[in-house]
Amino acid sequence: MSATDVAAAGEIAQLLPDLIDRLAGLSDASPLLALRAHRAEVRARTQAAHDALLAPRRSGLFPAAERAAVAERIATLGGDDGLAAHYRGLAGGINARPALIAHAERVTLSPRESRPEHLRALEDAGLDAHGIVALSQLIALVNYQLRLLAGLRALEDGDRGRTQNDLPSSPPVPADPTIGFTTDALDWKPWLPPVVLEEASEEQRVALAVTPSNTAIGAYSLVLAHEPEALLHRTPLFNGIMYAPRGLPRAERELATAVESVLNGCVYCASVHARRFVELTGGREAVEALFAQGIAGLDDRRQQAISVAAARLTATPASLAAGDITDLRRAGLQDGEILDLVLAVAIFAWANRLMLSLGEPVR
Repeated sequence: MSATDVAAAGEIAQLLPDLIDRLAGLSDASPLLALRAHRAEVRARTQAAHDALLAPRRSGLFPAAERAAVAERIATLGGDDGLAAHYRGLAGGINARPALIAHAERVTLSPRESRPEHLRALEDAGLDAHGIVALSQLIALVNYQLRLLAGLRALEDGDRGRTQNDLPSSPPVPADPTIGFTTDALDWKPWLPPVVLEEASEEQRVALAVTPSNTAIGAYSLVLAHEPEALLHRTPLFNGIMYAPRGLPRAERELATAVESVLNGCVYCASVHARRFVELTGGREAVEALFAQGIAGLDDRRQQAISVAAARLTATPASLAAGDITDLRRAGLQDGEILDLVLAVAIFAWANRLMLSLGEPVR
């Protein structure tokens, strides 16, 4: 263990075990626990976001037990038995309304198929704006957890030398290129009325004090402010993953999230993060190849390894295998950089689903 890892181990002693540690099977001696300690705020915010959504101070029209039942269904769809069992225990035998389950399934499996009328169906099922945003955040959170857990387990398997188990023969294909991906700056139109900033509660104002990428407060943040408990932690979590110092170079975090956004069909997110990749690298070739051919068009070895891992985590989290970790290491990534890659993909499983299910891009 390096001197840096020893220092991080000291930080671990001050951290309480959390859900991700437990479900990933991380012991006190695990090198992965040391890696997570390097991103201590990300670790803490991940747990806090879970607690805000599953044990909210104000559940409103979306009770906590029903939230857990929805989360169990998403975890089951993701093939994570441990995560599903966790949520099953919290649900305590409660069943969720069928409309909520149907919405969770659609946004999990085919987020690009979201339409404004789906939110009207949730209103018909008894949810208000607070409940709809809470449901949206919950769906996104569990999709984030699924990918973070899959990445940690693949790293653990890589450390144990199992490099060939269940390795798919090829990465997923890109989303339909006729969607029209671009690096042009786009607007985003919400399908729910945003909170009026001048009329926001103190809790909402506190949650809005930090914005994604530290930009001005826009319609996206104002829609999410309908449910401020989760927003309070979700935005710092996003910024902590995408803009934390050291670790995976920021341009490569942007590349991974652009790959994911293309696969999920999120035109808005793809435009923002592909454009940032271009700004950071000074070259458009990789982005043009990605938009035209998917990850098969990337010929740089390191970019290809990053993109394959991102694509597998995006499409089917459990398909990320130790062999992918080996490829990333051979391409020059250190394990801390690989964890940053996993976190970037995981947080955009969250971001894409919010963007796609609560509004649409405007050119």
